[in-house]
Amino acid sequence: MKITLAQLNLKVGDIENNIKKAKDAYIKAERENSDIIIYPELLTTGYQPLDMIANTDFIKENIKAVKDFSMITKKTAAVIGYVDFNKGYGKKFLNSAAFIQNGKIIYSFSKNLLPTYDIFDEKRYFNEGNNYRIIKFKGKKILITICEDIWSQTELLPDKNLYSKNIIKDFNPELIINLSASPYYHGKAALRKKILSRLAREKKADIVYVNTVGANDELVFDGSSMLIKKNGDVYTAAAFEEEVITIDDSVNKNIIDEDLSFIENAIITGIRDYFIKQNFKTALIGVSGGIDSAIVLYLTSKAIGNKNVRGILMPSKFTSKQSIDDAIKLLKNLDVGYDTISIDSLYKQYIKTLKLDESNIDITLQNIQSRIRGNILMSYSNRYNSLVMTTGNKSEIAVGYSTLYGDSCGAIAPIGDLTKTDVYKLANYINRNSEIIPYSIIQRPPTAELKYNQRDDDDLPQYSVLDKIIKLYIEEGKTPEMIKKITGMGSVVEDIIKRIERNEYKRRQMPLILKLSKKAFGSGRRMPIVKKIYI
Repeated sequence: MKITLAQLNLKVGDIENNIKKAKDAYIKAERENSDIIIYPELLTTGYQPLDMIANTDFIKENIKAVKDFSMITKKTAAVIGYVDFNKGYGKKFLNSAAFIQNGKIIYSFSKNLLPTYDIFDEKRYFNEGNNYRIIKFKGKKILITICEDIWSQTELLPDKNLYSKNIIKDFNPELIINLSASPYYHGKAALRKKILSRLAREKKADIVYVNTVGANDELVFDGSSMLIKKNGDVYTAAAFEEEVITIDDSVNKNIIDEDLSFIENAIITGIRDYFIKQNFKTALIGVSGGIDSAIVLYLTSKAIGNKNVRGILMPSKFTSKQSIDDAIKLLKNLDVGYDTISIDSLYKQYIKTLKLDESNIDITLQNIQSRIRGNILMSYSNRYNSLVMTTGNKSEIAVGYSTLYGDSCGAIAPIGDLTKTDVYKLANYINRNSEIIPYSIIQRPPTAELKYNQRDDDDLPQYSVLDKIIKLYIEEGKTPEMIKKITGMGSVVEDIIKRIERNEYKRRQMPLILKLSKKAFGSGRRMPIVKKIYI
């Protein structure tokens, strides 16, 4: 059987263009004599449409689009994801997949397992489907499933026992088709491949897994669609690339290793689609000569082109010559234009107006400098219709080591889900062939330079310690007592967790953070601001 995998980059709400991409892919599949083409979950609406689903006119339009698509179909069958109305009791809508051939919708199946963990909240919108069954096509017994239904009782879930029901165990198909909109986090592509390869062997069935690609808001989709043969061999489509490929079940396996290039490409994809899908062209970055702004400058230049990025250097009397030299070297390496605006005169005016004592550079005076820089960046943003890129990392965001309305201002935080140690790993990966990020930036101890001789470890533990605790607490969900036993540290663990929880109010006002880990700050971690800290 010849099967076409339509790994498409979809825009939430853009039914017209999403269905146009589906039609173009179908025409290509038909030209290549494909027997069937598989599309991602919720192709018509894009993923996640969230409360857009409450608009019944929007849902009617998505159903009309599926019917319109069906009119172009001939002998090549298509399986396409959409939102259907629920004609029974419960929620109004169903997360559905239509099997279409020869101008007709022949079958429709609805997703049974609706995730409500992390960034998912599908039970808010959809009713559980209960109409799965085997269909016959080209002499094969086929089971069509939607995303979560294939992951039941596997390690991809936050808890393998999350669902008592397992759709896959109830049937014995020869081919399992899975339409997916599975957001990326580091390690997930390899985990999916491992699970589906095991499942293919257990069920003695081939599996076709088609995932969407691209980014919508904080969610980045890697694609990595697959054909998995019943012997466990895997053919994987390209990661982070829109691709429509026709293959048959005799295809040879290939291997795509998930390395740091996946993190790099995930961030680039997230930035690029955030700009393209909102029709923004240019970006502004405050370049300090530090590692975080260096990485964000590089990734943004890769995402939208170096000529569409402008660096803003905003030195003060506390800024070292080394920082300025490093920043300029980086900008020249990337061929990015820049402006230099000293903040000294503005800083002096604040001190004079507010009658502040500069003999002690306290938190007030430090934050004033950061907010002056934020004001300058936002003024440039207004003047040139450019988006400001926020350069904070997960370590700083976790413990509140940032200034509201200062260095936290902007439209999107590309590295907000990378710890400081991960940022350094990515910098070294970027430099694997040549010096793009100046080595002096990587080698220098990190500093905010808001006072003389300042270093991050004046106010924070060493990042190797801090980041380990952040990963255990935020990403792995370990309790404080568990973390104390794992790390052998007591008061340090308690202090860091208290800082994390006390700074929820800051995170609520942060720009969009691209999700790169199992648990990112943002919509996937819903914590109250006003609370007693449990430790």
